[in-house]
Amino acid sequence: MMGLAQMLRVLRGRAFLFTIVVLAVVTGVAVISLLSPKKYVAELALVVDLQGSDPMKEQALAPMLVPTHLSTQTEIIKSRNVAHKVIEKMGLATNPEVVASFRDSGSTTDLNSWLVDNLLRNVDAKTARSSNIIRISYSSPDPVQSAAMTNAFADAYIQTSLELKVDPARRQVTWYEQQVAQLRDELVAAQTRLSKYQADHGVLGVDAARMDVENARLQEISNQLVAVQAQMFDANARSQQITNSDQLDSLPDLMKNPTIQNLKQELARAESKLAEVSERYGVNHPQYIASAAEVSALKSKLNVEIGVTRGSLVQSAEVARRQVGAVQKALEEQKDRIIALKRSQDELSVLTRDIESARTAYDAALQQANKTKLESRVDRTNVAVLNAATPPLLPASPRILLNLAVGLFAGIALAIGLIFTLEVCNRRLRSAQDLVEFTDLPVLAELPALPAGARRHRKREVRRQLKLQPGVAPAN
Repeated sequence: MMGLAQMLRVLRGRAFLFTIVVLAVVTGVAVISLLSPKKYVAELALVVDLQGSDPMKEQALAPMLVPTHLSTQTEIIKSRNVAHKVIEKMGLATNPEVVASFRDSGSTTDLNSWLVDNLLRNVDAKTARSSNIIRISYSSPDPVQSAAMTNAFADAYIQTSLELKVDPARRQVTWYEQQVAQLRDELVAAQTRLSKYQADHGVLGVDAARMDVENARLQEISNQLVAVQAQMFDANARSQQITNSDQLDSLPDLMKNPTIQNLKQELARAESKLAEVSERYGVNHPQYIASAAEVSALKSKLNVEIGVTRGSLVQSAEVARRQVGAVQKALEEQKDRIIALKRSQDELSVLTRDIESARTAYDAALQQANKTKLESRVDRTNVAVLNAATPPLLPASPRILLNLAVGLFAGIALAIGLIFTLEVCNRRLRSAQDLVEFTDLPVLAELPALPAGARRHRKREVRRQLKLQPGVAPAN
């Protein structure tokens, strides 16, 4: 393996070859650069507003989604849809020169596809980090055409961006209009059902005050039922006592009756008088007969009064039973009325909720339909041209100075590689160290270098002598 000093000696020994190779490469690069067609690149800057200034949007784009959004926009710029708009805008499909170039290309595709492929090969779009700027560039041999195509791509992109935003809204408008019409019919149907129910049942609505009044009436009837039931139980008990009891004198109703009490007193006096008369007279005596007739008459009157009192109690019990039945009927009717009111209230609530639900759905659909209709009429986007493209003054390629610098470095690398390859294939002795490494023998003496003229004469003599010995290569 050669060291650095040996490499330098090899390069110095083959300096002429090194120079020839480097000059050849640099000259070739220069010729190619001068003969290569010039390409001009025009650039345009677009600014994308991501702060939510659009009135149709609710909020700005989240910061984490900004890079994805900008990358999507660059892909849209380089899409075939935008390219087709550029072709239409620039009239490329009807340009005779373009048509002739297409025919000369021998392409098997149609003209539009060929134009789209050429345009997309020459256009580029990129974004800068931490920026909302999109830069569009287009390369062309003509600087004016390069600027025109760049501006055309920007206009086509803005138009496409607007279409991508407006077209879905336009398609949704028809659907929303159908939904609004259907929801409007459902709302009208719900209102019709409510009106029909109110007309059929004769109710406009059941409020809480009316229910409170009906409940209070039910409580009042319940209290009346309790009262008349108590009266009925009392009347039945008194009727049964006077009907079934053998001790009428101890009954409260008879004891409280003044007529019966007076008749009892008169009967007692008449019986006492009859007892006195019977002791003095016989049964056929007129006084006895008169006293006995009086007693019999008083007993008849007393029985009649007791019968009247018994009948009155039985009639009172029957009246009490009829009152209980009437109150119970009124109570059941009131319960039915309250149940009917509650049923009506529930049905009205259901119908009212149906109307509210239908109205809410209708209002929401109408609001969204109006919003979508406004979105379908939007005529601007959040993209604006910051710097329009102008014809470039200098070509972007070929870069002669850069190519010459690259060619110089490439020539140097090629020359070094070629020299070392030749040196490996044909090794030469260029110093005492090379001799030691090659022969593995010590160097006893080293002659000084000859002057340049003598060295050239010596080289010629050596070459002449070596030509006489086949298989030995001459030294440089």
